[in-house]
Amino acid sequence: MTILSYLEPFSLPELFRDIEAEHKSGRLIVKIISTTPTSSLKGVYFIWFHNGYLVAISDRINHRGLIELIENLNFLSPLITRKLRTLCPPKVPLGIYLHKRKLLTREKLSLIFQLQLKKVYQLFQLESGQFQFDELFELDNQLFTIPWLEMTGNCIKPTQASMYALRGITHWDRFQEYLPEENSGVKCLAAKPELKLLPLEREIWNLADGSMSLKAIAKTTQQSIETIQVNTLRLILLGLLEETFILIKN
Repeated sequence: MTILSYLEPFSLPELFRDIEAEHKSGRLIVKIISTTPTSSLKGVYFIWFHNGYLVAISDRINHRGLIELIENLNFLSPLITRKLRTLCPPKVPLGIYLHKRKLLTREKLSLIFQLQLKKVYQLFQLESGQFQFDELFELDNQLFTIPWLEMTGNCIKPTQASMYALRGITHWDRFQEYLPEENSGVKCLAAKPELKLLPLEREIWNLADGSMSLKAIAKTTQQSIETIQVNTLRLILLGLLEETFILIKN
């Protein structure tokens, strides 16, 4: 199935949850319409998923993004990468091939993958844009397939990527209308969180019984209500909590 839409606040966390839950494989195209003056994002980004895992990201379709990143880090020279690019076997991630040839360590590949992921995290802060997700079976008869030359061999769960991206948002003012009400409660949607929570996130999780208001949680945790609202919204977007309405007795 193809999903085509305009980016709205928090549409990516929802899409990432769906891709992971249904173990989808495919390509997500994010077209940037506008960015903040300090953003380094531009143009179009391609994010690839395989069996529900995020496996690659690139800002080009010529499958040279990973190679140029390796060259820019001075891990390998262009002379070497040009040759190895043609020698890499079909359906083998380039990173794994380079590791087997003892040209790149696992540590260097992990660093490269983290640098790729930084672009994913920045996409979560976009104010406008377009996205299109095509499942792999719809791409099989087209020119675009899994970009093995863009892959380090590392992968990450989409919800984990969402978690890091949402934690990286420092200015929540433009998301004010999405924050849960201070008199609302929250309840857990799972028996236990699969993601590794920070101490405050864990406290909110443990207090999320559906009847305790965010105002009461703020008082219990000795945090500002704004801090509790932001952390609660993050857990809601990750699919861990659900906002509930509490009947206030006169």
